[in-house]
Amino acid sequence: MSVLLVDGDNLLTIGFFGLKNYFHKGNHIGAQYHFINTLRRLIDIHRLDKVVVFWDGEEGSSSRKKFYSHYKENRKSRLRSDEELNSYNYQRDRVKLYLEELFVRQGEYEFCETDDCIAYYTKNSPEEKKIVYSSDGDLTQLVSENTKIYNPSHHKLYSVNDTIKYSHEDVLIENVKIIKILCGDPSDNISGIKNMGIKRLITLFPEVQTKKLSIEEIIEKSNVIL
Repeated sequence: MSVLLVDGDNLLTIGFFGLKNYFHKGNHIGAQYHFINTLRRLIDIHRLDKVVVFWDGEEGSSSRKKFYSHYKENRKSRLRSDEELNSYNYQRDRVKLYLEELFVRQGEYEFCETDDCIAYYTKNSPEEKKIVYSSDGDLTQLVSENTKIYNPSHHKLYSVNDTIKYSHEDVLIENVKIIKILCGDPSDNISGIKNMGIKRLITLFPEVQTKKLSIEEIIEKSNVIL
């Protein structure tokens, strides 16, 4: 069975800001149009058996903020006015209704972010062939023999052993997790090792571009370097 797992808020946001000139009877519909049209196209291309859309739940970030209070503290809303916020929320609600009519499965859970739900699904359905639709770099960590990632920002479907552009550098997709551990994740306001950026990491460990590395291998080589 082939399954499409969709980061709903990510896809909706792409349409909302990307199709600003799409209106119907004076109301902006760019997010709705892009969302449904994208699903239709992906179903046709990949001959999907099932589509599951996940949404950020209420207080989705709160559990992580209990461990790290500065989590996502650097993020600012792109919605600049009450009018934009109302339009976004209206279109979000409308898309959910459309998906119900189309018999598309949806998931939204309090205290859970979308990537939590997608990660849980992929780890608990090993027999299914899955495609994850999201431009969230965190989800590249899910790539496996049965899970591929389609990044709409790159217009590319990624599989195991593929090279991906990360902070303007080409790295093996399986090493994104190691890179985030060592270098941190600025998008989530998480610091890594002091003065350890992606360029320096590649200088010290050029294998990160071609070979899947474990944290044990990094530590072993670090002891030699030091």
